Amino acid sequence: MSNRSGYSNPIFAGIPSARTRAEGNEVPIYVPETTTDRFARRIGSLRRGSRSNRASGEYYQVDFKSANKERDNEAGFGSEEIQLINRGQRAQEYTGDLDGDDPKAPSPLELASVAKFSGLGVMIFSLSIFSTLFSILFFFIAVAKPRYQNFIHATGHLSPTTASLLSAIFAKAIEISFVTVFTSYAGQVLSKRAYRRDAKGIRIADLLMKGWVYQPGSLLTTMPGLKYAGRTLLGVVILFVVLCVTFYTTAADSLVSPKLHFGNYGDAKLQGYVTLTYANSTALASRCPAIISSSLDGPMNGSALPVSQTTCYRVHNSYQPLRDFTFFTDAWNGYRADQSIPRDQLNRRPVGWTTVGNERYYGAWLEISGSEGLNNVTLAMPHGSIVPSVRNVTLNNLVQPEPQSDFGNIDATASVLSPAINVVCYKLNQTAVQWFISNNSSDARQGTLDPEAQRIFNFDPSSSQSLSVPSEGRYLAPSFVSLPPPFNVAIFSSAGYTDPSMYILTAANATISPSYTLCALRSLLTSRCSTNYLSASGGGNVTTNCTPSNPNSLLRSLPSARDTYQSQFKDISTALAYALSLNVADAALSRILGIFATSPLPAFNPSLPSVAEALAILYANAIVLSSVGAQFGADEKSNSYAGVDPYPYQLPTTESFNARVRTVEYASGVSAGWQASFYVVLAGVMVMNVFCLIYFFVARGLVFDITEIENLFCVAFNSRSDGSTVSFGSGVGRKDGFYGKGPKGKQFGLAFHVGCEEDERFHLYKRD
Repeated sequence: MSNRSGYSNPIFAGIPSARTRAEGNEVPIYVPETTTDRFARRIGSLRRGSRSNRASGEYYQVDFKSANKERDNEAGFGSEEIQLINRGQRAQEYTGDLDGDDPKAPSPLELASVAKFSGLGVMIFSLSIFSTLFSILFFFIAVAKPRYQNFIHATGHLSPTTASLLSAIFAKAIEISFVTVFTSYAGQVLSKRAYRRDAKGIRIADLLMKGWVYQPGSLLTTMPGLKYAGRTLLGVVILFVVLCVTFYTTAADSLVSPKLHFGNYGDAKLQGYVTLTYANSTALASRCPAIISSSLDGPMNGSALPVSQTTCYRVHNSYQPLRDFTFFTDAWNGYRADQSIPRDQLNRRPVGWTTVGNERYYGAWLEISGSEGLNNVTLAMPHGSIVPSVRNVTLNNLVQPEPQSDFGNIDATASVLSPAINVVCYKLNQTAVQWFISNNSSDARQGTLDPEAQRIFNFDPSSSQSLSVPSEGRYLAPSFVSLPPPFNVAIFSSAGYTDPSMYILTAANATISPSYTLCALRSLLTSRCSTNYLSASGGGNVTTNCTPSNPNSLLRSLPSARDTYQSQFKDISTALAYALSLNVADAALSRILGIFATSPLPAFNPSLPSVAEALAILYANAIVLSSVGAQFGADEKSNSYAGVDPYPYQLPTTESFNARVRTVEYASGVSAGWQASFYVVLAGVMVMNVFCLIYFFVARGLVFDITEIENLFCVAFNSRSDGSTVSFGSGVGRKDGFYGKGPKGKQFGLAFHVGCEEDERFHLYKRD
């Protein structure tokens, strides 16, 4: 539709003006007012009265093509004057009184109305719906903190980079649509305030507020206007909206965009494969990748495995204990230098660690005590099958570190059995040690059995060397071939299959007494600990927690659980002792053990580890490897298995165990505590979106928004063209202008209204 009315703003295109109605369908053309026209207008104003004269004198101009033609053709002045006056009267009769005396005349607010479902209204309403729905979605995503598990990761349905990009795109779309919707709302409020005569009008400071939303930085360059705009409710709301708009994309990136997060601990029922029983030496040796084939080195002594496999196992598992022992001595150097650790807290003595694959296993002293000549230590280690079970996606479907851009983690605490090594060492003098040395001349043992040694090790007191079956509940005492020389070690491990212990006799310096130490090594599976696995890409840490208050110990979930000594481990411990050359004369490791045994202190030396601690560290790796693929002990049958009878379940099988698990995976939510402040931004945008949507839904229609810069220009163009003075304060008048410097001081607080001409041209005026 063409703009036939001649209005300055195209939004009123198609609305017939008063002059158009007065002259039929004649198209009005605005021309500069001539002296003759001004004279005719003044005569017409005298007939309408003084009030109409004031308004007409300011704005009323009428000129048509027909009037110009008559003025050109007629010589007399009176006919032209009468024609102009009659036409002005006809227009005045149709539109009502210019000053609002006629109650039937439409108000500026009515003339400025725009249909609710016009193109502009539908667009604003659509943007409001979009912005509201997605701002609500973003807020609830930030609050719910969903975890995307296998949906978002490097090989999932959505890659992390794509997810972050989509989040950024929607956040920017919400921001842009929200700015459009809210500024439209603010424009409606301010425009209606300007159109109503009974309202307070619109101020220059009010016009600045929409610019703050578009350009938040402009708030700093228009600080004088803040003094006036900030005092109103709308001003406070807009300042809050400016804050939300400024930080919305940042808040969305912080709280909504998927990032790697550690979740909360949750109870889980995990599964793991059980392929062998604990400390099965044959199965462990079969795993070794021997370079020598069985055809070159076949079975020996009736063994089911070729010697090459057993030799391979000893070689592969001898270097790791020596590394562990080196780490242990390094830890002792640090312990001696740190004087802040109380020396009477024995459980804080160095423990050391071992490695299996890429994981580092840390043990804990389950028991460490001593008295006169006695050291009793029990080193508990993590279960070796927790790592392969947790990393088995098929069984447990846990999010692994590798798909999470190699930055993921798994934190799992399993309530399972923990392998442990118990070492009891007791010092013997030259006389007492003879009981444990073979007597080649007779069947009777030499010397007298030390009563304390008999009680500690639970030996059968019989002196017969040929005794093969001990009395019930007791063990056969070892019988070493000969006394080891100073700083050497003797090994004995054939004291009956029911005895789970291997015995080591260490000789210290011959100048001290007692100069011999008898140690018994035996392995057990304890229910007093739990195993924790904290994984990472390329490795992880595995620890054991044996504190009495540990809520995740197997004993808490299975009250009938108990500690069981595993007699099969004696074969592994003996093989490892030979692999470490403990039986070789003047071996370096044997000498170190002999020096540790020279401590004159009755219990533990605060400056050196004991022989019992050193032996426990040497066997730490062996007990971890012995538990790889072994039972978890989470039920009564597998928990009570001691390694003598057949395993209660058919192997291989799967066993379940309780665990507390949390994983690092892509999720939404707070990454750091201070980022929770961004919830205010997301909530603010959501609330204001809902409010604006309700406003546009309830509102009967829209009005011509004079705060838009193009509309404001057109309205200002129609205003006060005669140069009469309107006081802006501070001595500045309309005819004077602002001289390019803009408003100052109190000028920001001056309020204006919007009026309407007879021909429906809108203009600004200041009400006195």
